[in-house]
This record gives sequence, structure tokens and C-alpha cells, in this order.
Amino acid sequence: MTGAKIIPFPTRNRIASDQDKLAHALESLRTALGEQRNALSDWRFAMTELGIGVAGLSHSLASYRHTLGDVEDRLSGLRQASTRLAAWADGARG
Repeated sequence: MTGAKIIPFPTRNRIASDQDKLAHALESLRTALGEQRNALSDWRFAMTELGIGVAGLSHSLASYRHTLGDVEDRLSGLRQASTRLAAWADGARG
């Protein structure tokens, strides 16, 4: 076995001091807080966009309601005209 390659076992990292552990924990906390701040900012932006969309929908529904009211008024006028016309036709026959 002259061509064999010996692979060494992995070595453990040196044992970190309490100060190193604390520094690492604080850095992890800073990173997590930054990510949370970004997520909150993104959420607020999404809520603003949702509010704009809901306001637009409300405006569209109000316009639709107004249009339906106009259609109802016109139909009521046509119904009255058709009733008068039917009465006139009945009178003309008879």
C-alpha cells in the first residue's frame, strides 16, 4: 500500500472564551434585529399598498352603486311609460 493517502480526522475548533461567545451571540442578535426591522418595514409597505387597493375598490363599488341607481331610475321611467302606453292601447281598442 505505497500509494495510500492518509486523511486526518477533523480537529475541533479551539474552545471559545466567554467573551468570544458573548460577541458571537451579540452579533447574531444584531443580525436578527436587522432582519426583523426589514421584515417589519416590508410588512408596513404591504399594508399601505393593501390600504390603497381597498380604497380603490371602495371607490369602484361606490361608482358601480351610483350607476345601478341610474339604471334603476331609467327602468322605473320606462316601466311608467310602458304602463301609460298599455293603458292608452287598451283605451284605443275599446
